[in-house]
Amino acid sequence: MITNVDTAQLGQLGERNILEELIIPRFSTFRSDSTGIGDDCAEIGAPPDGHTLVMTTDPCPTPLVFDIADRDYWHFGWMTMLINLSDLAAMGARPSGIVVSTVMPNEMLVTDYQRFLDGLSAAADEWGCPIVGGNIKDGDSFTATGTAIGVVRKDQILRRVGARPGDQIFVVGEMGLFWAGLLRLMYPQRVVIGDAAAERLGRSLYRPVPRIREGIVLGGAGVVSACMDASDGVSGCLRELAIRNDADFIIDADLLRPCEAVAAVARSLSIEPAKLLLSWGNWELVLTVPEKRLTAFYDVATAQCIPYMRIGQVVPGPGRVLLDTDGGTALLSNFASERFTPTSYFTHGIESYAHWLLEHPLTETDQT
Repeated sequence: MITNVDTAQLGQLGERNILEELIIPRFSTFRSDSTGIGDDCAEIGAPPDGHTLVMTTDPCPTPLVFDIADRDYWHFGWMTMLINLSDLAAMGARPSGIVVSTVMPNEMLVTDYQRFLDGLSAAADEWGCPIVGGNIKDGDSFTATGTAIGVVRKDQILRRVGARPGDQIFVVGEMGLFWAGLLRLMYPQRVVIGDAAAERLGRSLYRPVPRIREGIVLGGAGVVSACMDASDGVSGCLRELAIRNDADFIIDADLLRPCEAVAAVARSLSIEPAKLLLSWGNWELVLTVPEKRLTAFYDVATAQCIPYMRIGQVVPGPGRVLLDTDGGTALLSNFASERFTPTSYFTHGIESYAHWLLEHPLTETDQT
């Protein structure tokens, strides 16, 4: 038993006590179709006729807000669920459950691990995704990896391939808030905004959301021809979709309209707000809609209060992302979080990426 919860370390408990005192009591009765945690495998019910299971797995990177503003392990729990459910959202799938594997140092405080479980539980409740199993292991540093399972009707599944010339390009979600909020924290002397804007940016940093509901609704409505989640950034998502669909994606600069909170940060830093809209951290869905389905898309989005922004259209081409401005058309710079590149913050640090975001031009120098 834990005697002094404020100072107790995981190494003082041991594996069995961690399971029996911290994990099983919390999740064994979590609502699900499973029989609970404790067996060698998690049990997931078979999908109904006409449906299929989809699965995704992602390790949770250190949440940036954890390093910069709030060292609370709650953010690890929330983010572990978020990054996996965002992939399910991009397929139009409803969550069935998630298994979570954590590596924890012996000296990690029990209270810190409990905060991780708090964040995981909060996200599970928020999006109806039961924690049905996982694994714990000791190691040098804390890591968390989730594997989420979802179910979707076979005729309603959303995929990355399917866009055609003439389709309109949309972003579902709230663009630009994450990096606007992060830059406000990183450059407090330069960024001066009002209280309402600050509160909105704070929510995007501390409580980012996957677009599960929106993916399910739009998939069920049959209005989407191609879809991808923008976990690594809207610009990177556009690039991937253009390549996969063997078509050019033309982004209309006049349609990239930031909300006031994002615009205020961009003004303070003297940068184009489009950079913030096209960067990462907001967990949007980027999707295409055929011309003949536009009315149905607008109707369902309005009826279901789905936030969206139309940003361009698909045209014939070799798979480029182009920005159309009054000055002409140019290749759009890729502001994605892309690993194994000079702009990867995982390798080079968040300050390096922030500097690149602020200084790099919105378009590449080669004109088309």
